[in-house]
Amino acid sequence: MTAGSLAFSQDTEPEDANVNSQIWLDFNGKYRLDENRSVGGFIGYRSISPRIFDKFMVVPRYDIIHTKSPKFMNREKPLISSFHLGTGLYYTNNVYEADNFEFRLMQGLKFFLPSLKAVPLQSYIRLEERFQKTFDGSYWNASFRFRYKFSTVLEWKKRLFSFNKGMYIPLSIEFFFNLNQADRFNDVIRLSPGLGYKFNDEWKAEFYVSYHYSNNTSEDDDSTNDFVFRLRIYKSSLKKTSPEFNTKEEDLKELIED
Repeated sequence: MTAGSLAFSQDTEPEDANVNSQIWLDFNGKYRLDENRSVGGFIGYRSISPRIFDKFMVVPRYDIIHTKSPKFMNREKPLISSFHLGTGLYYTNNVYEADNFEFRLMQGLKFFLPSLKAVPLQSYIRLEERFQKTFDGSYWNASFRFRYKFSTVLEWKKRLFSFNKGMYIPLSIEFFFNLNQADRFNDVIRLSPGLGYKFNDEWKAEFYVSYHYSNNTSEDDDSTNDFVFRLRIYKSSLKKTSPEFNTKEEDLKELIED
């Protein structure tokens, strides 16, 4: 291969980018303000092969935790477990196209369905307002979408009482409903099986091998099928304090993340 052909191959966009593999790295933090409020979020990096873009993000969030149900509902536990408000800053460094910046607003709520044989079943509904700018002289693009995520956690090894340390299996499926499609990165579905390990009440890690189907990932690709390898590290200040003791089911619920 000549030097000229090598330079050409490095500067030419891959002909088929409809099937990709990605690596996602996240560091997630959470800090409790009081019994009913916490702040958190994550910083992350995304890489894709064939190398089409690198993405960097910062996503802070404010959580309102429901601990009691209204009296008129006559329920022991609240119907909605928590509300969430957040923002997101996403910068995409494209190799063959102009770079893209996205500012995002998010509002969401979580609730648990009746557990199936002590297996927690969580639903997460989120509304997002997305504002994107491609650095090619174009104007800002505004879009809106709903997200619905169904998540659960399975024990790796059965325990009789609490779950304080050890391996577990996080599973989730997420659907995206675009009310007004964005110019770029319109997700459709994500299927995410994983493997997690809880070290203590503050630290845990999860590794996923996920399938993502998306639309409009670039100027030339109408849709893509992505296989995503994702590592998530969690640091939380939500320590249990005496005399607070959770049941095993409550411990498993706390393992479910966004």
